[in-house]
Amino acid sequence: GKIKTKIGDIFSAENIKNDLNEILSLGHFEDATVEFDSSTYRVTFKVREKPLLKKIDFKGNKKFSKGRLRDDMTAKEDEYMDTMSLDRSRQKIYDLYAEEGYTDTVVSYEPTIDRNTNRATVTFFITEGKKVNVESVRIAGTKFFNEKKVLRQIQTKKKKVFKEKIMAEDIEKIRNFYTNSGFESVDVSTPAMSYNEDRTKVSITINISEGPRYRIGGIGFSGMSVYTEEDLHKVIQIKTKQLYNKEKIELSRQSMAELYSEKGYLRVEIVPEFTKYLETGVMDINFNITENSIVYLDRIYIDGLAQTKEFVIRREILLEEKQPFNSIKLRRSVEKIYNLGFIDEVKVDLQDTGSPDTADLVLNVTEGKPGMLSAGAGYSSIDKLVGTLQVTHMNLFGRAQRLNLMWEFGDRKQNYEISWTEPWFMHKPLSLGTGLYDLTRKQYYSDMYAYTYNRQGADIKVGPRLSDYLNLFFIYNYERITITDIQPGVLTVAGSELTSSFTGQVIYDNRDNVFDASRGSRNSFSLQLAGGPFSGDVHFYKPLIRSSWFLKTIWKFVLSANATLGYVESYNNYRMTDPNMFHVGGADSVRGYTYNTLNPPEGGRVMFVGNIEYKFPIVQEKGRTILQAVLFYDVGAGWTDFSKFNFNTGATDEWTYYRKWDNLMKSGWGFGIRFTTPVFPIRLDWGWPVHPKIGQTS
Repeated sequence: GKIKTKIGDIFSAENIKNDLNEILSLGHFEDATVEFDSSTYRVTFKVREKPLLKKIDFKGNKKFSKGRLRDDMTAKEDEYMDTMSLDRSRQKIYDLYAEEGYTDTVVSYEPTIDRNTNRATVTFFITEGKKVNVESVRIAGTKFFNEKKVLRQIQTKKKKVFKEKIMAEDIEKIRNFYTNSGFESVDVSTPAMSYNEDRTKVSITINISEGPRYRIGGIGFSGMSVYTEEDLHKVIQIKTKQLYNKEKIELSRQSMAELYSEKGYLRVEIVPEFTKYLETGVMDINFNITENSIVYLDRIYIDGLAQTKEFVIRREILLEEKQPFNSIKLRRSVEKIYNLGFIDEVKVDLQDTGSPDTADLVLNVTEGKPGMLSAGAGYSSIDKLVGTLQVTHMNLFGRAQRLNLMWEFGDRKQNYEISWTEPWFMHKPLSLGTGLYDLTRKQYYSDMYAYTYNRQGADIKVGPRLSDYLNLFFIYNYERITITDIQPGVLTVAGSELTSSFTGQVIYDNRDNVFDASRGSRNSFSLQLAGGPFSGDVHFYKPLIRSSWFLKTIWKFVLSANATLGYVESYNNYRMTDPNMFHVGGADSVRGYTYNTLNPPEGGRVMFVGNIEYKFPIVQEKGRTILQAVLFYDVGAGWTDFSKFNFNTGATDEWTYYRKWDNLMKSGWGFGIRFTTPVFPIRLDWGWPVHPKIGQTS
């Protein structure tokens, strides 16, 4: 238990005092005392239990329901009654009313205690008062800026409801506006409030003393030995001749501290010192740096895991115990943990060990739902209406193994898939995966049915990780493609072919989030070789280059650029069939056009697709984007060979659906929405063609 005093111990007044404090810290007792019998050496702790709060009631409330008031309170029914908790609840009730403009609200409470049962009832008495509206807002004392410009910085406006919290924030906004515009010593007074007779309207006056305005003169650094002045100048946000800006100076200090933390100087102290020249309006800034010693990580703790094995998280951490702290490695470690796909939140806590040279790293991890059974429907220009039933588990057995079972069904498409992946085979940085699939699809050219093909196959994938960002993959695929029901005029041969292929792939991926990237890039090159030494009926080689880049612009708005270049060529006198060619147009290439309309009728041997997307969040949860909007522009085409390859976009009169192709790339634009989840992402796009022809648009 909490009491440390034991039978047989030497009597200690200090220990008794500590025991009393421990008893009171439980929160169940109003008072605790101790009695000591010197004849029997018996120690008796006497406690008085707090009353149990059985009912909370309210009187005088009209604006808010009793349930709404209870939701905001810290005091709860069926918990021990506590005066501090009741006081906090009273303040929360007042704050709730003040947020709606009832600044004259008065809140009090009265507890009633039945000492026989030690049960309590608390009644909160509320005098709501009247809602206060703003009659006028004036700024006095401005010299450099006119009053209207200052008023534009605040939310409190004429005819709006007056809110104390907003007013306090507005005062800080005015102060920040001035201190970020050169006025280092501005003074913004507490607002002067003048109410009308019935206290329903308020006139507000804010007095400002601007003080002198400064520009930055010299920028210096002192006390450093780890970095040079040139190194530090690269990371700061201020420059000579700029106006004094308090926010940028603080950001500069933080940037330098971050730079030092990359080399383990976690406890660096950086203090900006100012020398002001009132006559010239110039201010010199010197950053006085006390580097202190390198901080080593003593222990790394992982808390909060319920289903996941600890080694799953620990193997993603790039930092090591007994090694210097490194903020870059910490940030990347957190990204890698999120990229597992089943972690909702990671909180980082650096704790003192009692030594100035060491610290403990604690990662508090909140697990999400690793598995999901989902059913839905989708629509695309390729497959029209398609239903989906999917079972996904991203953390099988708590080992981060992934299992996926999917069934897609519709008039044009039937697809069955099962796949499994072990990301750390034999606890080595080596992924191992396998999958089975059976896909039947009716192939259309615009709205004209062409043929039906079926793909049945299996693959096995091995992927050694060469570094944190660099991966290799080796994939063996074995499949049978069967083409049936060919319509007249379609340049495809019916029959069945066996494909045995091997693919080598190298991927460089330094995105911050693989599910919703905001910075970094993913670049890959793959070469698939079918037939030849791997036997089978199909003989071709297919190199493919993909590159995607992501750049955060403002807030969480992200600009991305993507490009894909592919080529396929047969050998051993094999005649390429349509399913192994490139097909451009549709949801996965150039949106706004129907699938397979932006390439020659027999399919493309050369393909290029590029797109630019600008995405921004609509709904966020725990700092992560759940729903986002996207603007996009796509361009691309397919060609018979590289001699026909053409980067120009447009259309000639020769370009008509299916029969003729003018070798020019086509472009489309549009917008879409994304529901971002690692297990079941949803994408919905609306695209329009820039160069439409009858039959090509979707």
